[in-house]
Amino acid sequence: MLKIGVRLPRRFEDTGDYLADARALDAAGVDSLWLGGDGYEPWLLLASIAAVTGRARLVAPVTALDGRVPAAFDTRVATLAHLSRRRSLLNVTAVGEADGVEAMIGVARRAGHRVILQTAGREQARTAARLADGFVSLDESPAQLKASMALIPGSAPAGEFEVWARIGMPADRESWRRLRQEFADAGATGVIVPADPRLLDLLRNGDEDDDRSDLGLAQG
Repeated sequence: MLKIGVRLPRRFEDTGDYLADARALDAAGVDSLWLGGDGYEPWLLLASIAAVTGRARLVAPVTALDGRVPAAFDTRVATLAHLSRRRSLLNVTAVGEADGVEAMIGVARRAGHRVILQTAGREQARTAARLADGFVSLDESPAQLKASMALIPGSAPAGEFEVWARIGMPADRESWRRLRQEFADAGATGVIVPADPRLLDLLRNGDEDDDRSDLGLAQG
């Protein structure tokens, strides 16, 4: 079954609304909560989200810069793992030298984290298959994802290796059903959709025809 991840913004106005959104998405059964681009400090945000959720995995965005002070990075990773009850994982968003990525993966796995690499192209997909537990494709195209999948070595463990695709917010329920099917057919194990006021309706009633747009997130 295709997993659903939600990309939360790292900037917001009201803390109560933000955490209520995270809690509502968790209750709706999303697999994971990811953080968007620039904004507030991600480790503090995820620690707060961990306190109000209980099921969804929490994805921390990291780069090679985070690993330049190993002791501090090790502490952050271990703390988030503990606060989230081992629900956290790392998304390496800038894949640099293989040695640096491997060191970060070692820290993550000591704390019980899985590591997902963000990829832009087939070579980085190969690197992810060799070193990590999965990858996020930045190409919002099922055909391009399928082409990348064809080059991944067969040694990637079936059923454990995660393949995520980032998609835009679907226009309606039919688009939501179609996108999920197209990416599942292309080999994705999950899709990441941005947080949107209409998202709860799609998550709860995405395969039904009745309009329930009254169910919405506080964050638009």
